[in-house]
Amino acid sequence: MNKRKLNITDNIADTLFITLYAKAVETNKKDPLITDLKACELVEKIDYDFSKYKNKKASSVGVALRASHFDNMTKKFIEKNTNPIVVLIGCGLDARKQRIGNIAGKAIFYELDISEVINVRKQLLPPDKNENYIPASMLDTGWMDELIAKHPDGDFIFIIEGVLMYFNEADNKLVFTELAKRFNDAEIHFDMLNKWMSKKSSMHDTVSKTNATFKFGINDEKEIEKWHPHLKHQGTYLFNEFKGWQRLGFALSTLMSIIPVFKTSTRLLTYKIAFK
Repeated sequence: MNKRKLNITDNIADTLFITLYAKAVETNKKDPLITDLKACELVEKIDYDFSKYKNKKASSVGVALRASHFDNMTKKFIEKNTNPIVVLIGCGLDARKQRIGNIAGKAIFYELDISEVINVRKQLLPPDKNENYIPASMLDTGWMDELIAKHPDGDFIFIIEGVLMYFNEADNKLVFTELAKRFNDAEIHFDMLNKWMSKKSSMHDTVSKTNATFKFGINDEKEIEKWHPHLKHQGTYLFNEFKGWQRLGFALSTLMSIIPVFKTSTRLLTYKIAFK
């Protein structure tokens, strides 16, 4: 097979290969935490040095647990809403729409990433009829205005996965504030590091192999409520609450069981936008 060399130059965008490879690795395990055949296919097609991410248990298990959680949240949202609009911010080469199955046909999907990623995505994952690609930075609020104009009666869910830790506080605040101004009753699902972990890029088993660095984390998951009065914290999920989390390994799972700074190093959060 002639493998395809991808022209990804952005340091943050380059981390998409971590998550892609992690999902492929997990899929090929016995009794996998996630099944992503598309990730397996793409890893075989792409000319990239995935070997630097080999045998990185914390990332492969952590990415799988996180993706599975957001998959489930997406399915539940589609099931309970009449006009579901799913927006995946920083989509990379993720195949969430394909993973969640037939329920995806009831929703309209928008996948957003910078232009160089979307150009690659169009080649490797051509959009389905209910799927739309947005070549833009999440910091460019123009795409938000376009979505609310196209779907004034839409039920919106925003998934921001593996993205926010690479941006500073001002950038994070801008995204949440601008969403809060526009999308009443929308849900926002995202992962967030604590402050300790946000300073430990060099300790991370896979990010340390890239030129990307963590820039932001929070200790109090309700802190984001202070950014805009429409933002309401709805839930916090820790990795040690998910089935299979012990696959992180004895040492790390033990630390995450008994030491708070490890237990909260990464949290999966749900926020609601409520105008009243």
